[in-house]
Amino acid sequence: MPYTKLLLLCLLSLAPALLWAQAPKQPVRLELEHEAETSYLEVLPLPDSSLLVYSKKYTSWLTDATFRIEKYDANLERVWSTDLDLKPETEYLRYFSEAPFTYMVFKAPKAEQFLFLRINLSNGKVQLTEHTLEKVEYVYEFNVLHGNYFLITDNDIDQKPALLYLNPNKEKPVILPAVYGSESTFSDLLVDPAYGRADVVLTESNGRIARLQVKSFDSSGKLIRNYFILQQDNRSLLNAEVTPGDTLNKLLFGTYGSRDLRYVQGFFSAPVASQVVDGQFYSFLQLQNFFKYMKPRREARARNRENARVAEGKEPTQRYRMLLHDLITTPTGYVLAAEVYFPQYRSGSSYLDPRIRSANRPATAYKRTHVLALGFDRDGILLWDNIFKLKDLATEELVHAVEVSNLPDGRVVVAYSEEGTIHYRAMEQDRFNDEETTVELLPYEEGEKITFTEYDSIVKWYGEHFAAYGFQRIKSAKGSNRTVFYITKVSF
Repeated sequence: MPYTKLLLLCLLSLAPALLWAQAPKQPVRLELEHEAETSYLEVLPLPDSSLLVYSKKYTSWLTDATFRIEKYDANLERVWSTDLDLKPETEYLRYFSEAPFTYMVFKAPKAEQFLFLRINLSNGKVQLTEHTLEKVEYVYEFNVLHGNYFLITDNDIDQKPALLYLNPNKEKPVILPAVYGSESTFSDLLVDPAYGRADVVLTESNGRIARLQVKSFDSSGKLIRNYFILQQDNRSLLNAEVTPGDTLNKLLFGTYGSRDLRYVQGFFSAPVASQVVDGQFYSFLQLQNFFKYMKPRREARARNRENARVAEGKEPTQRYRMLLHDLITTPTGYVLAAEVYFPQYRSGSSYLDPRIRSANRPATAYKRTHVLALGFDRDGILLWDNIFKLKDLATEELVHAVEVSNLPDGRVVVAYSEEGTIHYRAMEQDRFNDEETTVELLPYEEGEKITFTEYDSIVKWYGEHFAAYGFQRIKSAKGSNRTVFYITKVSF
């Protein structure tokens, strides 16, 4: 059974007054009776300030399992609960919300079989359909437009990504024309219900140069327009995010490189309809805070060295890989965030220098150095840049390690959860701050102690609120100890 409680702010009364005014609050906490060894849960924020909790509770040998979806309001009070009739081997993949429904994708036990759930958010009623997706093992993106599905998929056989359109009333999808060459891949998928359009950004490369292509489809999967975005001045366009809105005002925000297409040399913004990039380009040297993940003396040496190479017409020596986040639309423009990372390779029991590369040796981890946020106006002009230094933050797969959100007061918050501690940075445009900013998650009752946290994460929720969640072991001051799945509302 769930337990909720409004956390007393007096628990933080020992904090200094200045930090008290700036620290995020934890107004409410929810605890659910689950253990990590026999449960799998996902927290799915919804646009209306509520959230869904999907749970799968199973036996140790996966011979039986119970599935449930629960809706909670902004105060983490349960609104409704629905049990699902699924086979134990069923695996959750992705979700997407299009009012008044939330859609979920599951991998069925049978190969190439996938389940799609449509959940009525007002009452919890579920409609389930099963579809055959041939040559599909992975679903990387899932968007819904007017009740129809757009998916980016892949497999281990030919390792060629594909864009699928699926009418839920039909069993099989339609493969949309999107990827052509072996070096082509997807950069962004954005549905725009107001204009009845799904925009797909593709990166096309022949190994030496790269360009972008933007394809627009209607809600029935019909191709509306196709834009080829060509590079200029030996700049290859690597990846980009597209803005919502009408064609004439659509912009691309992304990264560019030069000779080695694995590495980013800067960022660009450009109109989609221009066909040729006649936009803005910003190298790392033009950014005020990009190199501040280094110590001051090292930053100064790096800038002097790179400026000298640019003056001599040489390529920069600094090499960076970027993982872009979805573009954030703000009242005055846009925020583009990117995680700067490098792959790590293991040989025996030790890590090799990441500069030693082998096409036959996959990375075993991806370590971050910092997160970069760029603020643009509505015309794509860069207004500010800022970073959040990351220490020893790595993921086994190349997935987002941090959450980024634009707050109503204009600040941009970057946050991640690690062992019950929220590490965050509240950016005020280009005002760089290198002070450690963390907050410990609070237990349910005063006097209790959190002794262990695992599988924890944090997601942006609504407004200035995030949802932190995971499994915790709690030492009680009076009663017996307990293990729970917690959800804590974190307000900045």
